Amino acid sequence: MSFAQDEADRLLNHKEKVSCHPEDHRASDNDSNFSFSDVESLTYVHSDTETDTSHTMISKDVGYHLPTTVFEANTGPKGVIADAQSYERAKKRSFRRTIMSVTGLDNTSYPASTKEQGDARLSKETSPLPDETEDEQFMRKWREARMLELQRKSKRRVSPSKRRYGTVEAVNANGYLDAIEMVTPDAVVVVCIYDPESPESNIVEDCLTTIARKHATTRFIKLHYEIAEMGHVTPPALLAYRNGDVFSTIVDIFHQLPSGRDCSASSLEDLLMQYVSLFLV
Repeated sequence: MSFAQDEADRLLNHKEKVSCHPEDHRASDNDSNFSFSDVESLTYVHSDTETDTSHTMISKDVGYHLPTTVFEANTGPKGVIADAQSYERAKKRSFRRTIMSVTGLDNTSYPASTKEQGDARLSKETSPLPDETEDEQFMRKWREARMLELQRKSKRRVSPSKRRYGTVEAVNANGYLDAIEMVTPDAVVVVCIYDPESPESNIVEDCLTTIARKHATTRFIKLHYEIAEMGHVTPPALLAYRNGDVFSTIVDIFHQLPSGRDCSASSLEDLLMQYVSLFLV
């Protein structure tokens, strides 16, 4: 029997079944001599690359936000963030200045004395509160300044412009009552009691038309004597009202004119000024 045949028989008849390469078998023998105490003595050293990779690979469900303040940032990502923050602050300041200007709450909107009083009051009311953000402080100051402005406006007394008439209006009974009652307390209403059939009454009416154009803030009306039902008053006659009450009555007009003067707009105006000098304007 040859040597090769002997080797083949030996391998086939070997009781242990070899399932791995002989080199692996030797390695496993070396591992069997390894104990757990050796594991405790080992220290694993992380490299910078591994550290960065581990943080990068971890997925976190978080919301990113712009940091509130970045110090000593000139270039790079920090510089970009700082520029963005500076832009946002500038934009807010510009917006606030616009709001203050539009609403009339800027420092140049009031006279010096009024401004000093307002500033003194606001300085007491707008002292910063603890834990108050810049936006909250701005809104609080804006509200207080707005309230101060509304209070100033409520104290202002605006002189109402007087209504202008400039004509002699013919009225009925209701128009007569409205004319003497539906006016401001200081308004003067001159009522002409007329008779369309009387020549003297027509002359007085024509003169009053000229006077009414000159004294446009005084209301002139004419009322038919039959509607007036004033038996003691013979037309033409003039009655002056203020605040709903008669304060002057002119009857027998032609006999009351200055001596030697005919009835004209000028002479009748002079007569009216004698009776209504403080009210006819």
